[in-house]
Amino acid sequence: MAILRCSSSFFHYSCAHPDTHRNLFHGSDEGKPQGRQHGTFKYQARNARVEGLGPEMRLFFVTDVHGSELCFRKFISALDIYKVDVAIVLGDLSGKMVVPIIKRSDGKHECNFLGHYMLLEDDAAVKDVLKKIAAIGFYHYLTDQQEAERLSKDKPAVDRIFFDEIVKRLKSWIDLADEKLNDKKVRVFMAPGNDDPLDIDKIVHSSKTIVNCDGRMVEFNGYEMITTSYSNPTPWDTPRECSEEDLAKRIDALVPQIKDMSKGIFNFHVPPYGTALDLAPYLSKDMRQSAGQMIHVGSKSVAAAISKYQPFLGLHGHIHESKGVQYMGKTFVCNPGSEYGEGLLKGVILTLDGTKMKSYVFTSG
Repeated sequence: MAILRCSSSFFHYSCAHPDTHRNLFHGSDEGKPQGRQHGTFKYQARNARVEGLGPEMRLFFVTDVHGSELCFRKFISALDIYKVDVAIVLGDLSGKMVVPIIKRSDGKHECNFLGHYMLLEDDAAVKDVLKKIAAIGFYHYLTDQQEAERLSKDKPAVDRIFFDEIVKRLKSWIDLADEKLNDKKVRVFMAPGNDDPLDIDKIVHSSKTIVNCDGRMVEFNGYEMITTSYSNPTPWDTPRECSEEDLAKRIDALVPQIKDMSKGIFNFHVPPYGTALDLAPYLSKDMRQSAGQMIHVGSKSVAAAISKYQPFLGLHGHIHESKGVQYMGKTFVCNPGSEYGEGLLKGVILTLDGTKMKSYVFTSG
C-alpha cells in the first residue's frame, strides 16, 4: 500500500533536496543538510510599539509553507505576537503528497504515513492521524482498498485528487485569514511559488484581507514592492519555472513600476545565484545527493537584476536549507529558510526605518 504521489509536475524541487522527504518518510532527520547559519536566534516578543513615534516599520517574512496547516496557523497567530505592520507569505503554498486512508471491510482504517504502516482502530485514531498529515503539509484521501488499487494505476486521477486537495486547503486558509484578520491593521501579502499550479491564483485573489502581490507592484508605508513567483529551471519541471532569459524579461517588465529604488523591494521567490541564500546539496544525474557537497542553484537573472538596480531589499525563499542574509552592494537580501515538514514556521522580522535596515531577527516556532 503506497502513498499516492502526485505527478512529476507537482512532486518536486523547492527545497532542492529530495532526501529531506526520504528522511521524513523514514521518521529521521539523519543526514539532512543544514546549510549555513547566519546570526540565527529565536525571537522574543518585545513590548508593543508606541504609535506615532517615527517611520519605523516591522515586516514579517515567511516562505515555503508547502501546505502545512500548522505553519499557516502559526503565521496568522504570529502577526499579533510579533506586533508587525506588514507580513508576506511568498510561495510555495502547495503541499507535495496525498496519503490514502483506506477503510477496511471490518470498519477499521489503515494507512502508510512517514514510512510506517498504521492501523487505525476507531474514528478518534483517524482524526488524530489526519491532523498529523495536515500539520506537515501533506493531504489525505479517504478511500477503500478497491479504489486505492485502481488509483495506483491511474496517474491522471491521482493528479486530479491532488489538485483538488491543494484548492481545498488553500481556500480554508483564505477563509481563516479573512476571519482572523478582518479587524486587524496589519497588511498581509501572499504570492505563489514555482511549485504552485497556475489555477490557484484566483483563490488568493478572492481574499478580503490578503493581497495577491504576484506579477505586480504594491505599495505600503512608502515602500514599493514587485513580486514574481517564477524560478529558473529545476530538475522537476515545476509549474512556474522558465529559462533565465524569460525570468530576466519578467523582472525587467516589473522594475519600471518602482519609482524610487532606495525604497524598492524585490520579492522574488528564487534567490540570487552565488550567495548565502541559494546553497543546496549537489544532485547527480540519477538524482542522488553527494553528502556534504553544496552548490549554488539560485537564479543568475535575479542576481544580475539586484546588482543592476540595487533595490533597498530582496526577499527570497525556494531553497529551504539556505537560511541567511547578506548585502549585495546596497541591497540587503534574506532567505528565512523553511522547515515546514517539521511543523516549524521559519521567518524573519525586519525592522525598517526609511532607507535604513535597522535590524533583522530570524524566528522559529
